[in-house]
Amino acid sequence: MRALVLRAGERGLLAVALVCIGALAMAQARAQLFTAREGRRLASLLGEGSTARGPMRAREAGRARAAAGAGHAWGRLELPRLGLSALVAEGVDASTLSVAAGHFPRTAFPGERGNVALAGHRDTFFRALEHVRRNDVVRLATPDGIFEYRVEWRAVVDPTRTEVVAATHEPHLTLVTCYPFTFLGRAPLRYVVRARQTDSSGATPARS
Repeated sequence: MRALVLRAGERGLLAVALVCIGALAMAQARAQLFTAREGRRLASLLGEGSTARGPMRAREAGRARAAAGAGHAWGRLELPRLGLSALVAEGVDASTLSVAAGHFPRTAFPGERGNVALAGHRDTFFRALEHVRRNDVVRLATPDGIFEYRVEWRAVVDPTRTEVVAATHEPHLTLVTCYPFTFLGRAPLRYVVRARQTDSSGATPARS
C-alpha cells in the first residue's frame, strides 16, 4: 500500500513538473513571437520617423502615442553598457510584462515634459539593472526620435512608494522592477532607477 502511495505521489509530481515546463515553453514562445512581430512593426515606424527634421518641442510625442495601442510596441529601450535591449509596450499588466517592458499609463511619453515610467520583470528584461551605475546612458527609440537619458540615482523602496512614477517638472525616465533580484517567488520590494534626459530641447531622429 505504501509503495502504491509513493508511486502515485511520484506521478503527481511528474505531472506538475510537466505542466510547469509546458507553461514556461508557451510563455517563451509567446514572447519570441511578440518580439519578432512587433520588432518588425517598430522598425518600420522608426524608419518613417527618420524623416523628421528640426528640434522636438515639449509635449510632442504624437507618433509614439498613436502607436501605443494594446498589444503593440511603441519603443525600444537600450542600456548599451549592460547590453540591455527591450521592446516597450503600453501597460503594466501581467500579459504585457511577459513580452516587453511596460509603460505606466498616464505617465509621459518621450518628447513630453515629465516622467516616462517603465516597468519590467527582474528575471527577464530588467535583469541587467542590478548592475546599473550612475551616469550610465539609457536610450529610448520611438517613432518621434531617439531620446537619451543619463542615470542619476537608484533606490530600493517599498511597493507603496508610488510617487516614484509621479509626474516631474523636467524630462525624466524611471525604470521599476522587483527586488531582491535573486528572491524566489513574489519579491517584497521595488528597485527604482531614475535618469534625466540629457537634452530636453530635442531628440535624434529615429533610424531603422
